[in-house]
Amino acid sequence: MARYRITAKGRAALRAAMPAPPPEPGFAEAQAGFAAAPQGARAITNEGPLTLLARRRDRDGRPFLARELVTAGERLREDFELAQIGPRVTQDWSRYLTGGCEGGRGGGAPSGARGRLAAALSDLGPGLGDVALRCCCYLEGMEVLERRMGWSARSGKIVLRIALERLRRHYDGMSGGDMIG
Repeated sequence: MARYRITAKGRAALRAAMPAPPPEPGFAEAQAGFAAAPQGARAITNEGPLTLLARRRDRDGRPFLARELVTAGERLREDFELAQIGPRVTQDWSRYLTGGCEGGRGGGAPSGARGRLAAALSDLGPGLGDVALRCCCYLEGMEVLERRMGWSARSGKIVLRIALERLRRHYDGMSGGDMIG
């Protein structure tokens, strides 16, 4: 049986011949930047359509949706979530919970939230209520909303603004305080 030993000169030649291993992610000594996004990649955001429209500006430079309109849409969504109407993604633990707040605006009672949601949608009417429900509660984007409703492009955001103005008037006429969040 033969044994070979590598010399220091042989180790140096081997290191020069081998390509350098790529650095392990997360274990670098110095802080490294992120790799550039592939060409044509779109950023993924967890923002709803109201937030995205609130950031847009009209031709005069003002926000497309005023803060009061966004607050009215968020209040509708809050009632929708408290009413527990949306699709169930996880197990329902509500029957195991006891106590909690009952009644009032700050309460998490689903029946109170259902009543507030039904009153708001009834006040909006069938057309505007559909737009507010799809955009604020189901978080559908404007393109999807316009396609489903059979409208032309860029008309959904105008109808949404009208719905949010009516919704703000509805909530201004109600007594019951602010949102819980």
